[in-house]
Formats: sequence, structure tokens, C-alpha cells
Amino acid sequence: MNLLSLPLALPQLLKDLRVEPEEARSILRPQKDERYGFGFALSPYRGCAHGCSYCYVREYPNALHGPEDWGGWVAPKLNAPELLWSQRHRLHEARVFLASATDPYQPLEREYRLTRRCLEVLLLCRSTEVLLHTRSPLILQDLDLLRAFGDRVTVGFSIPTDDDTVRQVVEPHAPTIPGRWAAVERLAKAGIAVNLAVTPLMAVHDSQAFARRARASGAAGAWVGGLRLLKRDPFYRVLADHGWLKVLDHDYAEGIRAAFRAAFPAPRRIREPRAERVSAVAPMLARQPGLFDADVLPPLVGD
Repeated sequence: MNLLSLPLALPQLLKDLRVEPEEARSILRPQKDERYGFGFALSPYRGCAHGCSYCYVREYPNALHGPEDWGGWVAPKLNAPELLWSQRHRLHEARVFLASATDPYQPLEREYRLTRRCLEVLLLCRSTEVLLHTRSPLILQDLDLLRAFGDRVTVGFSIPTDDDTVRQVVEPHAPTIPGRWAAVERLAKAGIAVNLAVTPLMAVHDSQAFARRARASGAAGAWVGGLRLLKRDPFYRVLADHGWLKVLDHDYAEGIRAAFRAAFPAPRRIREPRAERVSAVAPMLARQPGLFDADVLPPLVGD
């Protein structure tokens, strides 16, 4: 199987996708986290062709698009690498997170290579650490570049369910679950530090087998995070119609976390940030939250 090949549904998706290239005015968004301490979030694109139906980015203020358009448009920031180069003096001993509001390896990256070109700039910033977060095997096209970072790069790979039939409902345009497992294995075998992101947690078929699969993939650790819904979120109805409202239950999430603790036992250190019950009608945040904001950070397992 060619891990970089597009799922069958994507050619039509890309045909219908509205691509709106733009010149960005800024590229580094300051972001401070009490645990990770990374200094900046970097998004080479606005919008995301994966269009996950639960994504909290849907309702960020946007003059041209409403929440119902999420997944139907992407704005590549054509000057992102040049802007980053001009701002590299800000990155000394800083951490950069790609990306808080889009997947840096969404399908358009195959053509635009904006994430790769930004990584090439970051590679030259010798004291800068990079945190990459994706759900796409397309990251493997940059395997050579990631290896050049050594221990300065960490990949968080999103696998929110062990059941691809669930993925087909909640992430219909995102890569398949088997393809993601294969990508995690390739990254780990190449010496890249990979952490599994079971976030936002979706319905899981077999939590113990899921956790064992994560450990066998070579992932160094994992975290299990709750779902954050917008006010009057239509995704609530999706969960209800499929009998998946359990993912909003604190005890359900704790059961999944327990399975991952068992799969990643001591002497690995287990960090336990405070867990919070996720409301089905959580109010929309006025500012763009970070993936690792202290009030929504999920418990971690592993290093």
C-alpha cells in the first residue's frame, strides 16, 4: 500500500475544494503553556480540507465563511516560509507548534509544500524545538527532514478511535485509521519521537486492544482528550443518532485512559493534569484556544 496515496473520496473533494491563496500578515502566534512552554503556534494554512465535523475551529470569526462551510475551503499562506524566515530571531530557545488551527499535512501540502518549507527554516534555527500535530500519513513525505531535526522534533499523531467506521462518520475526508497506524510505525522505526493523540476521544470498540496497538506501534506515549463542542453544536445530534453520547461522559474517558495506563506501565512517568467533565454545550471561546491550553489539556500517558 502506498501510504501517501489519497483515499478514494479525496480526488472529488479536492476538485470541489475552494482554494484561496493569500499573503499572510503574520505567521507566529505567541502561545504559552504552563506544562509544555512552547512559545509559538504556526499554521501554514487557514481552513482544513479534512473538515472534521467536530472541529472547534469551525466557528472562529471569518468574514468569508461560516461554520457550515468548514472543510470546503482552504487558504494557503503563500508567504509563510518567508515570513517565518524574517521572524527567526524570535525563535531562539523557543518551541513552535504546527498547527493549532489546521492540519499541516492536509492534502494541499502535497502541492504547496508550505509545511515542509517552514520546517526547512526551523531546521536552521538550531535552538528551536518543533511539535508537529497531524492525522495524515502525508507527513512521511518529509521523513528525511524530520530525521534531520534529531531530538528537536516530536510528532503528535491523532487517532481518536480504533474503528474506521466511526472515522468515516466523524472524519469522512481524513485518512483511514489503518493508514495512520502504518504511518506511526514508519515514524517510530525512523527514530522520530511519536506520541499518540486519542483526541478528541470518539467511540472506541475495544479500549484494551486499542491501547496495546498503540504500544506495539512504537509510540513513546499517548494522551486521551475529551471532546469540546460549540454552543448548540450540530455534532451533538451526530453523536446522539449513532448512540455515541458516551464520549461526553467523564467515566467513559477515564476507562479509556486506564487502558492506556496499563499499556504504557511504569517506569514511564504518568502526568496527571486535572481532568474536567466536558459539557455537551460548552460555550464558544472568544479567543482561539491552543491544543494544550491548561484548561483543556487531557491527561498524558508515557514520556
